[in-house]
Amino acid sequence: MLYRFVKILMRTALGMFYRHTLVKNIQQIPASGPAMLIANHPSSLMDAALLGIVLKRPVHFFARGDIFAHPIINRILAALHMHPVHHHEAGRHTLGANDQTIDAAIRLLQEGKLVLFFPEGVSHIDYHLWPFKKGAFRIALQALAQKTDMPLPVIPIGFNYSHPTRLFSTVWINIGQPIPANDYLDEYREQPASAIRLLTTRAFHGVKDIVVQSGKNEASQLFEVLDIWRHSLAAANLPPGERIEMEMAIAQAQPKWQGEISPLLHQYRELLAAAHSSDQAVAAAEFPKLSKTPMVMGFPAALIGWLLNALPLLTARWITDKKVRRIDFYSWILVAASALLYLAWITLLAIASFLLLPAWKALALLFITLATGQYCWNYFGFYQDWKQQQLAKKLPANTLRSLQAIRKSIINGMSSSR
Repeated sequence: MLYRFVKILMRTALGMFYRHTLVKNIQQIPASGPAMLIANHPSSLMDAALLGIVLKRPVHFFARGDIFAHPIINRILAALHMHPVHHHEAGRHTLGANDQTIDAAIRLLQEGKLVLFFPEGVSHIDYHLWPFKKGAFRIALQALAQKTDMPLPVIPIGFNYSHPTRLFSTVWINIGQPIPANDYLDEYREQPASAIRLLTTRAFHGVKDIVVQSGKNEASQLFEVLDIWRHSLAAANLPPGERIEMEMAIAQAQPKWQGEISPLLHQYRELLAAAHSSDQAVAAAEFPKLSKTPMVMGFPAALIGWLLNALPLLTARWITDKKVRRIDFYSWILVAASALLYLAWITLLAIASFLLLPAWKALALLFITLATGQYCWNYFGFYQDWKQQQLAKKLPANTLRSLQAIRKSIINGMSSSR
């Protein structure tokens, strides 16, 4: 029951944070039976939360053991199908605890469950896949060795976020071709270390083929270029599946275009800084003009929604800005804090309303709060787009034309190198 409730709550919260959550090849996840899901890890607990929401089947996943320290939190996380994994640096006592975790993972697979691992070990926002640790693949082969008649696919999953912290951003969940772990069982019986290494390597390349990937020291340049492309009209007009394919193609072609584009990026940055503007504003000038009428006509309802709903969301934003130091944790903490504080806010508002008002007025107030809250959020998204166009209008015509010309050269340069 708790799992379903949290899933509904988080689906609502994530639907507000991300403008688009796009899933490709979801049919690769079996409707029944065991499977080990292997994913890259760019966004802390957000990766597992998103997968748990888009899949109809419950997903069991493994997280860092220190967050399970408090008994009450441990119970809540266990109800959400989370299991602890301890790093050896935490002390020798964690070795025995990890034995329990390994046994739990094997049991879950043998019971026909979905089990999710992040073999990189830690979350990070680099456009560069870190080497995979072998533990998950050892578990897969151990489970098979104990139950040889069990088919066990290892399914690569790639998370690709358009931005780690920006509201109204996009996330793609790209699901790759399943890898039959059973193919390595005979090798595992003869040479366990060799079989584990081979399965680990194949899974690494399976994930690498479905994520935006850069050279180790070139991730920042790729992020900047992709951010420019994502704001373009050309990107907006592409179907979702083609957008992620285009981004991966741009990343793969980086060695070809980076020499040509590096000086253009430097020039573009300097001109933007001199104009006190942003790429979003320059890109917004390409889009069809947004009318001011919806802004004016919708303002009263948006204001009511803001007054009735803003406090918990502003508090969550303040907490996140104050407490979070790692970018890969930011979106998850913001979404989780917003969801929990807003739930508490609505609960208190409902209690106060029914205590102080007639029932029909209390119900009306709750309906107005929720309806105008949703409207206010949509209004805010429209306002952000409209505001960028207004910023572009304030730029001198010659400056805007120069920025657009450089921008076009950057996009054409990376597109033609594919």
